[in-house]
Amino acid sequence: MYTIFLCDDIQETLDEYANLIKSIAEKNQIQVTISSFSSGEQLLFHLSDSPGQADIIYMDILMHQLNGIETARRLRDSGCQSEIIFLTTSDEYVFEAFDVTPVQYLLKGETTPERFERVFLKAISRIQKKGSDIFLCESQGVQKVLSVSSISFFEITKRIVTVQYNGSEEFSFYSSMENIENQLSGKGFVRVHRSYLVNLSYIVMFQQNAVYLKTGTVIPLGVTYIKQVRKAFSDYISRISLHVPK
Repeated sequence: MYTIFLCDDIQETLDEYANLIKSIAEKNQIQVTISSFSSGEQLLFHLSDSPGQADIIYMDILMHQLNGIETARRLRDSGCQSEIIFLTTSDEYVFEAFDVTPVQYLLKGETTPERFERVFLKAISRIQKKGSDIFLCESQGVQKVLSVSSISFFEITKRIVTVQYNGSEEFSFYSSMENIENQLSGKGFVRVHRSYLVNLSYIVMFQQNAVYLKTGTVIPLGVTYIKQVRKAFSDYISRISLHVPK
């Protein structure tokens, strides 16, 4: 199931493109839910506590008060990784729009249903591709969508897991370390202690009883984990060495 948001200040446009998306989704056997918003402010308010709700956001640019470009910028600043498709009447902002990495910039009235469908399917493909590179966690109704590469480590204390990402940001949620290990199997993480799971790409050095990370964090290394940490780190170094240009 894919979540689609439409943001436009003209109700007829919202209705038209919601129906078009439903038709395309049905044709391609893709399940979707669609929500509509009449302003950038309304969309930002809705996503303020959980910016990762939407898979795809169709955004008009020429809206009253807050325009689509600024709305998209604020969404990106809040951590929103949704696929954004601009759907507007003017090509004046096409270069400015690409600052927020949209899937496409479409012109109303000039985009054929066939092209609209191609762009929609392109967005779906991008979502599917990056699906394996994200980690989802939720606490008290707040959902975090984190890129795996941004995560440095997980720490667990009495079923409460804290994930550190983007250097020093943290988010806590209920889970088990075993569950997280299963979710991230094959993605470059290693258990270094009964309370810690670490991203191998962040390790700069480890000693007999500690692991040092790029972020400056020092994590305890459990005695029973030393052998597997050394092997996992050695395998990781071997893999990345194969991709270093000669």
